Amino acid sequence: MSSMTAEEKEEFRRAVNERVISDASKDWSGEHFKHWRAWGSWFSWGSPVGLGLFFIEVAAAVWIFTQAF
Repeated sequence: MSSMTAEEKEEFRRAVNERVISDASKDWSGEHFKHWRAWGSWFSWGSPVGLGLFFIEVAAAVWIFTQAF
């Protein structure tokens, strides 16, 4: 790379950036989120049960800290 001219370095940098951006955009396609409920549906953030369990755990942690200190 040290023998590359400034124009060649800039062209290489742009090609790498375009490749990284195109690879990243493939990861966030709609197909990836098509079956989002299948991700442990009872315990996910989208479930009232999962969200309720989160708040119960936070309340339990706060209670433990108040009892300990």
